[in-house]
Amino acid sequence: MKTRYLLLLLIVVGLSLPATATAQARHQRGSWYIGFGLGGALAAQWDANGQTVSFDDWLDGYEKESRVSANFKVGLTVSPKTLVGLDITGVAQSGSLNGLDATAQINNLFLMLTHFPNQEGFFVRAGGGVSKILRVVETPSGEVSSDASGSGVLAGIGYAFWLGKSFNLTVNLDQSFQWYSNDPGEPDRSQFTTLYVGFDWY
Repeated sequence: MKTRYLLLLLIVVGLSLPATATAQARHQRGSWYIGFGLGGALAAQWDANGQTVSFDDWLDGYEKESRVSANFKVGLTVSPKTLVGLDITGVAQSGSLNGLDATAQINNLFLMLTHFPNQEGFFVRAGGGVSKILRVVETPSGEVSSDASGSGVLAGIGYAFWLGKSFNLTVNLDQSFQWYSNDPGEPDRSQFTTLYVGFDWY
């Protein structure tokens, strides 16, 4: 009985190895990659003067639109499992009141490392760089804006569905934190969480 189960296991393993090798050959990465993503921000907020203000709080009284996120990435394939490149991520939310708009936005420009433990499918990514928060309010006399620059970090997980030779459709969940110079009235720090779909070419 044990011999039968061992034989069955060897057959399954033997059949799976050629398929895995074939899949990896079919999905061989190129020397560089590029991609972009679109989705939503599950949360976005900043801290200033000891208070935490969410995008929704700041737009209280406005007819608010949904929080949106966007991502652009380009870089090099270091190994079949590891990518290193430039990553731009932004979250924003707008609102309208009596025909006048207001927008809050956080942007990151990061150096990003992406690693696929199994070469494809599940991946983790992490990086850091420069960040900026921007708030713009339209008034009858013109726009009023305020901004702060600083540094930030990001960590995320996701899954890549390999479609065709080079195209990947990905699902991404990222968490990012930012810190700013402590100018009076400006945010000390901020954070956001994004969930988005990516379209990547490897």
